[in-house]
Amino acid sequence: MPARRKPAARPAPRVVRHFAVYGKGGSGKSTVTTNLAVQLARRGLRTLQIGCDPKRDSTRSLVGGRRLRTVMDLLQNVGLARAATPLREVLFEGLRGIRCMEAGGPESGVGCAGLGIATTFKLIREHRLLEQFDAVLMDVLGDVVCGGFATPMMKGLAGGVVIVTSETPLSLYAANNISRAVKRYGRHGTYLVGLLANALQKPDGVATIEQFASAIGSRVIGVVPNDDRIRQAEKKALPVSVFAEGSDLDGVFRKLADTMLALLPGDCPPPRPLDDERFEKMFWG
Repeated sequence: MPARRKPAARPAPRVVRHFAVYGKGGSGKSTVTTNLAVQLARRGLRTLQIGCDPKRDSTRSLVGGRRLRTVMDLLQNVGLARAATPLREVLFEGLRGIRCMEAGGPESGVGCAGLGIATTFKLIREHRLLEQFDAVLMDVLGDVVCGGFATPMMKGLAGGVVIVTSETPLSLYAANNISRAVKRYGRHGTYLVGLLANALQKPDGVATIEQFASAIGSRVIGVVPNDDRIRQAEKKALPVSVFAEGSDLDGVFRKLADTMLALLPGDCPPPRPLDDERFEKMFWG
């Protein structure tokens, strides 16, 4: 009898990794997100970065300092009903082939920025945009008291959440609120990867963040040093992982990307956010 042929091996399913980078305004979310995007693109992953701040400056260092046309600009020009076809008009190519998109928002004092983000993600879901990429990074303002900013978690698009924080009480307070949202939307697949220490103001700042991370059942996954090369890179509208490629600072973000890719949802238990009384005793006392 002729030998039986072995069935052809099925290709491994493509794994799409979604990460939402949250934190208090000024915590360095955009700097972290753009450098992570560079690290993921270097691995050959088709990478998309979505700026979810009305300032529309998340992707600035990936596109030579330009301010991109936003999704909200598109809607104002063509209207929501006609926006299906030209969504590609607000998808731009940046360094290392990274695709960049900015949600945008209304002018200060006019309308709700959170509503703009919710509308943007409604369109992204309708067009199945995220499925075209291997890795998606969302740079989101940490004011999750506004439901609009929680949209990536609420709609099950965030995947892993990284909270960027310093050791100041206000920054940690925002981190605690974000952890509450992660816990609330865990049923949609959101999980807390960990906390990233950045913009530290004191030598013992990392210890304070580690204390907070332990208290909520999470971990510190990296520390970005206060390094002048980051500011030099920003002046040239470049991610520091491009400006100082191969340096020890580049290595900080490379290691962070490795950690984020290695930690799966099962490795990340739901956070245990602190109630206000316990938080005040620990960090306001």
